Amino acid sequence: MRVPRTDYSGLAESYDRLRPSVAGIWLSRIVEFWCIGEGSVVLDFGCGTGRYTLGISGLRAPMICGLDPSMDMLKRAMGKDRSSGVMWVQADGNRLPFRDGSFHCVYMTLVIHHVEDREAALREIRRTLRQGGGRCVVLTNSHSRLKGHVLRHFPGIIRIDLDRFPTIPELRRVMLRAGFSETRFHPVRHLEYMPTEEYLERVRGKYVSTLTLIGEEEFRRGYEIFEGRVRRIYGDRVLRHSGFDFVVGIR
Repeated sequence: MRVPRTDYSGLAESYDRLRPSVAGIWLSRIVEFWCIGEGSVVLDFGCGTGRYTLGISGLRAPMICGLDPSMDMLKRAMGKDRSSGVMWVQADGNRLPFRDGSFHCVYMTLVIHHVEDREAALREIRRTLRQGGGRCVVLTNSHSRLKGHVLRHFPGIIRIDLDRFPTIPELRRVMLRAGFSETRFHPVRHLEYMPTEEYLERVRGKYVSTLTLIGEEEFRRGYEIFEGRVRRIYGDRVLRHSGFDFVVGIR
């Protein structure tokens, strides 16, 4: 399928500022679903500025690699890596520069909807996983969760996301076609609120990639409608999201 491209190199400078810090619950769930231990060798597929990479490295101190196609994003990540404990790699996710069986686990956080050939990428991930239980953990949003997100009030945005995010059943089918022996689904509910003014500032800064996929005039008109709806519906506090969905593939 054709996936709209986001220029993350252009977003690198403001990326961390516009996104809330990573909640500990998501780091702990990745560790749990992955069975990450002290000796685990881990790949963060599509690591961006290393928000999850560094969090997991500090949580369990595994051997961890952060991979991303954008050098600008990786430079931001390396600038935050005070211990130099992560191996940072620029590469295409469809051609991973690692030997077969290199990792105990590979994870991706809100990345799968950016991947054009999902089956090819998941085959590559499976190839690099160790036999006998290597795991791929995908943090994503189900369609039902997208339909409940506050951004549904922004004209046109929900349609873009429903087109590019795979449904959970679809993602599980692709994993099986890619050769995983089984898949597991873990919806995790976690209500996260934010002051309305702070949230609107993040939207103006286009804090999610979907907002970068529409033209400036369309964004301006849509934002005016969105701001009015959000203030009317939510008052001074917005439910930013209700959680995430995890799909785990086992090699």
